[in-house]
Amino acid sequence: MQSRLRRPGSAEESPAPSASGIEERADELADLLKRSTALLAELSAEMEARTATVRELQAEAQHAESIASMHKEAQAAVEKMLDARLAARLEESGRKSFKQGMWLNIVSGAFFFIAGVVVTVLLGG
Repeated sequence: MQSRLRRPGSAEESPAPSASGIEERADELADLLKRSTALLAELSAEMEARTATVRELQAEAQHAESIASMHKEAQAAVEKMLDARLAARLEESGRKSFKQGMWLNIVSGAFFFIAGVVVTVLLGG
């Protein structure tokens, strides 16, 4: 019984590709090379972007470490200064808020008083 399988390179294998088949394969190969070149360029750009991101993160980490390593007294002084600024701004905004509320109450009270007088004059007049 003869085997139906053909061995690669045997004489029974398909005939040598024609010139047009070779050109088609060459075109296919050229397309594949163009695509792979484009993919390599994309990968390279992505790697550069990631490398830049890593550098930025390293710089931020070093900055954070330098801040964390500040002397305790310097940290306390910075905290005290920030607390003082925050308290001053809160006090200032509280005063502004009080003055605005007061003027709003005066104006709205005057409006309703005048509206009441006008309605009274028109109805009872």
